[in-house]
Amino acid sequence: MQFSFAKDQTQEISKSCLKDYPVAAGDTDAELINFYNQLCDKGNRKNDVLKQELSLKIAQRYQGLGYNLKALEVINQLRSQNVSSRELTDVTFLAGVSIAQNALNQMRSTELRSLTETSYAPAKQLAETIRFAQPTVEKPLESEDESFKSKSNKSSKSSLKSTTQSKRNKSTVSADKPSKPKTVAKTTATVKKEQPAVKSAPAHSGSSPFASLNK
Repeated sequence: MQFSFAKDQTQEISKSCLKDYPVAAGDTDAELINFYNQLCDKGNRKNDVLKQELSLKIAQRYQGLGYNLKALEVINQLRSQNVSSRELTDVTFLAGVSIAQNALNQMRSTELRSLTETSYAPAKQLAETIRFAQPTVEKPLESEDESFKSKSNKSSKSSLKSTTQSKRNKSTVSADKPSKPKTVAKTTATVKKEQPAVKSAPAHSGSSPFASLNK
């Protein structure tokens, strides 16, 4: 249900409203004042649903401004009326975490000390519970497709790079190996030595084979 701010009203909470809601004492935020003025409006006093919605808005506003104790006080009032909602739980959690964080900062920066054994145990349990309760974000189908394409492209590039590098390595190894001397077939030419022909002495006709001895 939507409701408008009563901007035409005076920017202060009436005394009668402060009696019904003492937690509003000292508030100067214009949005809070408008909420309280609507909450205390005579025309809305019997509208329990609207009053609960306004109280939730007040608690959320307190928490957003850092008034966490006031936020929890308003929440307790709603709980006493058996009001329960996710928004109310969220405000309760945020206010509690902020209070714990402020106390931890006080220990570390001002008091210069660590958590005690007594305070560390519940803090550790809270941290573990928060870790298990963290939101899970589902990726859109398009994002998954893009992720798959990206991985495929990376894989292809990696494979191509590996192949290119392998070729380069082989080329480098081939270049580093000493080249074997070429075997030149030597053709040994066989030279036939011509032996001088033996000239025979001319034969004299009618001469005796013992002519040389007779000389």
